[in-house]
Amino acid sequence: MTTLSRTFYALRFRDFRLYWLALAVSLLGSSFQTAAQDWLVYRLTNSPLILGIAVFIPAVLAAPFSLVGGALADRLSRRHLIVFTQASMMLPSLVLAWLIASGQIQVWHVVVSSIVLGVLLSIDAPARTALLNDLVNDDDLGNAMGLSTATYQAARAVGPALAGLLISLQNEALPFLINGLSYGAMVLALLLMQTQGTQPAPSLPWEGTWQEGSLPKEEVKAHPSLGASVVEGYRFVWRDATLLGLMILLFLRGLLLMPYLRLTPVVAREGLQTGPETYGLLLSSAGLGALLGGLFVASTRGGRRGRVLTVGTLIAPLVLILFAWSRSLPLAVLTLVGMGISTASLNTLNATLLQLNAPNEMRGRVMGIASIGFLGTTSLGALVLSVIAERSNASVALTSGAALCLVLALAVVVRFKIIRHLA
Repeated sequence: MTTLSRTFYALRFRDFRLYWLALAVSLLGSSFQTAAQDWLVYRLTNSPLILGIAVFIPAVLAAPFSLVGGALADRLSRRHLIVFTQASMMLPSLVLAWLIASGQIQVWHVVVSSIVLGVLLSIDAPARTALLNDLVNDDDLGNAMGLSTATYQAARAVGPALAGLLISLQNEALPFLINGLSYGAMVLALLLMQTQGTQPAPSLPWEGTWQEGSLPKEEVKAHPSLGASVVEGYRFVWRDATLLGLMILLFLRGLLLMPYLRLTPVVAREGLQTGPETYGLLLSSAGLGALLGGLFVASTRGGRRGRVLTVGTLIAPLVLILFAWSRSLPLAVLTLVGMGISTASLNTLNATLLQLNAPNEMRGRVMGIASIGFLGTTSLGALVLSVIAERSNASVALTSGAALCLVLALAVVVRFKIIRHLA
């Protein structure tokens, strides 16, 4: 099999093709709104600190729902759960589009809308991630994850540039409108799927269904409560050194590296002295790199994942430091392409390895913990780095986060022997 055919191999599954095409439409709309929302908040306030707060508050309030979403993904039809969340996410975006178009928009409107979207997304994300295992077989899960990430990054490569153009021509209303309508594509695809994506708790006491590789018999409950299911997921991750090491690496990147996206409008206006068009170009550069990173992971063989994860974890902070101090547009674009490649590859590898190392009956909860941790740490990191940027500048803030991430990630790689366990 050629490298190209291996990269797109998971598309031979009908239900995954439906999911993949709908994902492309939905994520393009989301990339429009993300770029427009950050620019809108910074335009209304002219404050990096308020921009960080506007990201942090919704994420803190919404993040705990990832635990509920993970537990629900292990108990209910994942497909039906996602239909509900995707349909519900249309309303907040459409309301914001109307408020912007009518000239009534205020920062608190954005925060409230973000809270509602965040809660729905926190419930949706674990189920969508776990659903991939229902759409393809285990051997193709890594490829499906890579293609999904590549689609997300392709949207990031195209969407922000178009959003920046739309903002410069009119205002931020149209990107929000497009995002609100784009959720309909995923709802339609899910309704057309044949798989039920169902992982309910057993209806009878556990009788002879335990298999090697599953949870120990004494730890499995026939009818655990929702709260007990959440606690069980945490206990499982804490006791598994491989899963714990992967989680810590994911959270470190969320806390110290990923906030660079939220500080990009500050770098665009203060560091490069540019407007929304260049801001969109910068985000698209990161998206282009992330697209390349997603395609790289989709074609990466299983035996190389641990080494790629380790090397990339140590390189990404250095690339971010270069971006933080770039004062020319070509250098900023080049370093953001590098950041996109690094972060997309690492986050996709993390998610793939978490799924492959978690038994199916725990997969939703493991991904729920990953979701709450990543969303929470990214938002907390955005707030902390925004405070530093407010007191000094964005370059100092990004450099501080990158340097700390490099030191801590190296310690985690050595402590948990990531290369040895995942080679």
